[in-house]
Amino acid sequence: MAVSPTYRLSTHAMYDYGRGARLVPESLKRYRAGGERLRAARALALALAALALEASRVGALCDAAYVERSGILEGHSSMTYWSRLKRAANAVKRVGILACLFTPAAVMAPLSLATKNVFPSMTEMTWDYILYSIEVAGPTFIKLSQWASTRSDLFPQEFCLRFAKLQDATRGHSWGDTDKTLRLAFGDKWTEVIELDESRRPIGSGCIAQVYHGKLLKPTGLKPAGEEVAVKIVHPHIKEKVEMDFYILNKVSTFLEGLPRLNLEYLSMVDSVEQFRQIMIPQLDLRCEANNLERFLVHFADNDTVNFPAPIQEFTTKEILTESFIRGDRIMSYANPKASTKDREELAHLGVKTVMEMLFLYDFIHGDLHPGNILVTRNKSGELALNLLDCGICVEMGESDHKNLVEILGAFIKRDGLLAGKLMVDTAKHTRATDEDVRIFCEGIQRICSDDLDNNFLEKVGDYLADICDLACKHRVKLESKFINASLAVEIMEGLACKLHPEMEVQKVALPLVLKAEVMHGMRRSAGEASKWKFW
Repeated sequence: MAVSPTYRLSTHAMYDYGRGARLVPESLKRYRAGGERLRAARALALALAALALEASRVGALCDAAYVERSGILEGHSSMTYWSRLKRAANAVKRVGILACLFTPAAVMAPLSLATKNVFPSMTEMTWDYILYSIEVAGPTFIKLSQWASTRSDLFPQEFCLRFAKLQDATRGHSWGDTDKTLRLAFGDKWTEVIELDESRRPIGSGCIAQVYHGKLLKPTGLKPAGEEVAVKIVHPHIKEKVEMDFYILNKVSTFLEGLPRLNLEYLSMVDSVEQFRQIMIPQLDLRCEANNLERFLVHFADNDTVNFPAPIQEFTTKEILTESFIRGDRIMSYANPKASTKDREELAHLGVKTVMEMLFLYDFIHGDLHPGNILVTRNKSGELALNLLDCGICVEMGESDHKNLVEILGAFIKRDGLLAGKLMVDTAKHTRATDEDVRIFCEGIQRICSDDLDNNFLEKVGDYLADICDLACKHRVKLESKFINASLAVEIMEGLACKLHPEMEVQKVALPLVLKAEVMHGMRRSAGEASKWKFW
């Protein structure tokens, strides 16, 4: 297969992640509670949106790295007939592999539930197999599971505990593959440059790469010899698997959007699959993560409560990232009821504030903040500090879209649903809604805001999103993905903060930052509007 030319990913390009992450579990939760009877079309719409789009709660940027595009993702015009035929055959093979992986789990799950009192060992076998099948299935399924394991407010406690293993302990590759990668990058004498732990065991393994602890044997830049480092190595052959998954997702999403009367096209599933592809492909090039780390270090240079590893560019390649080593405690160790209440509240506040600053002030958001990527230390003043790892996936919108986002979220926080609905319609690039559809959509958004006066949009993101997407499908208003994606980014940290401090009031942290963002974009407020903000 011919290898296409490389292409540059602009720093200012915006990559969206999936839209429907929380819609299915929230809707089903309501249904089980007897609250709202869901029509079959709505349940299907939300389910398909989550299936095709979830894993990304994020977008990826690469400042100066180049990635190769395989023929699997190229348009038909640039591929020969035999190349397309080979791609289709590989897709059928991949679907068959996934079916073989997950069919036993589909059979074992109901059996284990029915026989849990008679054969308790069956339950353990089922959980073990489900974890195994997800790890073997690849990055897309692991990302989805990592997200789900942080949402103890949506999923059973046992589910979250079992799947928490995937946050930093997925199946890795062999030492032989690691040695081969290092030799290709630094030559046969790489052991004279970097020394890895004698055990040769990774200290962590994710869906894209695994990490080793080591130290520099030669000084480089500002780093002296003997400096502790973390060395991240990409798993072999992962690129082909990821690309094939996106080809399949694209075909499935195209088929589903074409189904009549369901209006799934207004969830922009095909567009989001493409955006998700743009997330994952650059993440396979670790030079992108190195550039993201440098950008975060600049943004938070004056904040000693938020830290990031410092990349060592001299020892970083497409398959290898060498960065400063950070020692700390897992953030979930503070979710234990025995942990200090003051520490839990401080961490919840710090986590939400950090994400809000990324969103509103810097327009550059860490998109993979599951607990496995957050370590806790104390700074020189004795204050708790967050250390954010694995920055390969980030979100950036650009000035115009960022301004629109601030306006929309501001309208929601003030519970001006009519304005929020109008802004969402105005910023959408494509819509076939009639004037009457737009009017009903905006009134529906207003109703959502008015019916729940005790809550704030930023604290109940998932509840709002389910109803908003339902309205969009019914009234043919194609939602702009940027609004959904930014809301889901807030939701990720909301889930973690909920575990640490359930009474956390997000709006008290968010509102000052929204005001700063509005000043940054040159927005003006009347005295009446300012009083509303003060009230909220």
